[in-house]
Amino acid sequence: MKQILIILTLALSLTPVDGFTQNFRPQELDVQFHRAKTAFESGNSLLEAKARVDRVLNGLPNDLEALKLRTAILMGLQRPEEAVDDALMAVRIAESNGEAQLLLCESSMAAGNETLAKTALSTASDLIIESIDHLVRLSWCAVGLGDLIRAESLSRIAIAQNPEDTRGHLQLARVFFRGGNEDAAAEVIANTFRSISDASELYKGTLNTYPRSQN
Repeated sequence: MKQILIILTLALSLTPVDGFTQNFRPQELDVQFHRAKTAFESGNSLLEAKARVDRVLNGLPNDLEALKLRTAILMGLQRPEEAVDDALMAVRIAESNGEAQLLLCESSMAAGNETLAKTALSTASDLIIESIDHLVRLSWCAVGLGDLIRAESLSRIAIAQNPEDTRGHLQLARVFFRGGNEDAAAEVIANTFRSISDASELYKGTLNTYPRSQN
């Protein structure tokens, strides 16, 4: 009975809300995945990160998390066309995965495929996305695609999910500024300053909200 419960727990832990079952990685590939992720997030070596995640995908071509990671790495290496290929594979595996749709939108924009980017943006916007970072990045995509109404909506969703997080407020201010409504942008920033007790939190939020450099 205990063994059955362990198996059921493991199966549930590998099943995301969209119904897609993530590949169970052998230990060797799992180590490669996490080392690739560490190398990417640290910014020390994108080429090392790419080499390691390549090994994972050579063994598990449908590994959703590895596909998303390699998409981000390829964007960092300024290879958006290849990133689009991985992002497309990821959304085919799990269409309702918000991060996969976001990565498809970002990579399509970088590759100059505005039609695909708009489709991904529309799909992602209809999904339940809990990450403030992902919502802010989607809002940036909407700004880049000229959809300021959607950009504002995504910013407000980020604010509603966590009013204490400055990133959503600052993104909303940027959307207003891009739309020529400087007074509204200034009001959002002023209200944000007043609503937090520690000004360093605003500074940290400002840094975290800007899109990552692809250099």
